[in-house]
Formats: sequence, C-alpha cells, structure tokens
Amino acid sequence: MAKTKENKSNDETKSPAKKENEYIGIDFGTSKVAICTSDGKKILEQSVVGYPKDVIARNLLKADVLYGTKALKHRNSLNIKRPVEDGVLINDKESIEAARGLLEHCLKSIKLQDDDISYTIVGVPAEASILNKKMLTGMAKEFFTGVMVVSEPFCVAYGVEELEHAIFVDIGAGTIDLCRVHGTLPQPEDQISIPRGGDFIDYEIIKLITEQYTDASITKELVKKWKETFGFVGTSSNDCVVEIQVGASTLQLPIAEEIKQACESLVPEIVVGISKLISTYDPEFRDELRKNIRICGGGSRIANIDTFIEEALEQIGGGKVSIVNDPIYGGANGALKLAENMPPEFWDQIR
Repeated sequence: MAKTKENKSNDETKSPAKKENEYIGIDFGTSKVAICTSDGKKILEQSVVGYPKDVIARNLLKADVLYGTKALKHRNSLNIKRPVEDGVLINDKESIEAARGLLEHCLKSIKLQDDDISYTIVGVPAEASILNKKMLTGMAKEFFTGVMVVSEPFCVAYGVEELEHAIFVDIGAGTIDLCRVHGTLPQPEDQISIPRGGDFIDYEIIKLITEQYTDASITKELVKKWKETFGFVGTSSNDCVVEIQVGASTLQLPIAEEIKQACESLVPEIVVGISKLISTYDPEFRDELRKNIRICGGGSRIANIDTFIEEALEQIGGGKVSIVNDPIYGGANGALKLAENMPPEFWDQIR
C-alpha cells in the first residue's frame, strides 16, 4: 500500500532509532590479543607487529606494516616488534604506536562507527603499575567512549561467576598472575604477579636443548609450537620426538625431559604465591579458599598442571585445584561481562 503524503511526512520527522551501546572485553596479552564483543564477535590475534626491513621487502609485501599472524608468516622480511612484555605495554614511543596499530587492526572486524557509544574493559596483570594502566587506558581511549582496566585473573573469575573464596592463577606468556577473589574488586593485597610464564618456558627449553647440542638451530617460534603440542608436568608416555637441525644434520630427537623440566620450573613460585594468599586470608574462610584454586590462561593447557600443583600443595596443608574452561577467551569474555554489568552512571563518570 502506497504511503500518503501525511504518512510520508510523519516518517521523515521521526527521530532515528537510538543506537544501543557497544561493550567490548579485551585481553591484551604478551602473546595474543583476545577480544569479545556484546554482539557476539570474537577476535584472536598474535601480539606482534612487523615492519619491512628494506624497500625490497616493502615492495614484496605491499605494506608498510603487518600485524599478528601475517607478520609472523613473513617475519624473515620484517623487523618484528612485540609491544607487550611481561604482560605490560612497553613504555616507549615505538611500542605504544605499535600497540595502537595492533589494536586498531584487531578492531576492524568490529566495525565501530565514530558516533557509536562503546565501553571496554581491558584485562591487565595483577600487579600492573599505575603508569602502565594509564598508558593502556590512554591508548584505548582513542577507540572507545569509556575505558577501564581490571586485573586479568579477576576478569576470568567474573566470567565464570566464581566470585567468593577462590584463588585464580592465570598462567600467561609474560606473567603468572594470582588473584584472591572475595566478592569485590581485588585490592593490592589480594594479588601477586610472577614475572615469568610461557615465554620463560620457551627459553628454558632452548637452553636445555642447546646445552646438549651446541650446534642446534632452534627458534623461539618453533619451541613455542613444541610446548603447545607436548607441554606437560609430572609424567607422560610421549617421548615428544621433534625434528631439530644440528649443524649440517637433521635429527629426530626426544625432548620430553627438557619440556618437563621447563614446565615444572614455574610451579614452585606458583605454590609460594598460593600459600601467601591463603595464609593472609580471613581464618574462618581459609578452608573454602584452599578448596577452590582455579588455573586459567594459556598455561592451563599444560598437561597435568592441576594435579601437579595440587600434589605440591600437600606440603602446606593441601588444596583442590581445577582448570577453567576456555583458556583463550576466558579473560576477554569476563571483561565483557563486567563491562555490560557496570551501571550506566559508572561509565558516565569516566567518559
């Protein structure tokens, strides 16, 4: 049915429909950037930026800069920049600009418009400095209406709705972050950050192998793949046989012992951190805290990590350890949920 002039006039004077706010959760990590959005999008990218080494590389790649997986694929033609180290944004102009470009690259698929109202929560290491939080907030404010930074392990806890009498241990690439959760945003005394993680394991594996085979040609990216394929603590029936270039020869070598030693090297400090968070907690609830220790982050995929830590805790009174599902998006998803549940007046205050 055709519209009358009156109906057409009324349609033209109607105000446009009000856009709904966009909410985004971000885990800006040493190894990967993970993003979850309120409209169901999920984005995962490597935390790497690459710049062509020379004009030949520039012409070959037809780009002034490459990000993430594409940068790693062409890394022999690029100067590689990792803007996040030990879980925090490096405080120099080049790193901040690289991180900004990486975030912009990751956000392209979200298709935020300039007039969109968007709020984000970014997960950071448990003991990130005030300066680092300000740097990250300042960078993110270029893209969002409002920005808040929150402890990464707390974001995971919020995402799985375990917010009382629990310890979350987030094993990331740059840091291991422990957070004691008791129904509120964590305070400094509730958090411990250990400056080692998956990257430390990689370098330990390289060190252990090259101690035996001094001519071994091994890259960190190669070792990272081995760790993600074979990583374990305790016992394993797998010999973890890999192909290694040693001098002019290509050898098939078992590296199970090297992987085991490297992965297990993280556990003593984790146990010390858990012990500290338990011993300084309200005595009435310590037993509940002991029985709810949750491992998350990329390192939670190390085989047997939960039972191995649980056995180590027997020396200090015991504990119950379990793995959080979704080691990839757990932090970003929790940050998204928290952003969605913050009251409008909170976001109004920090715009």
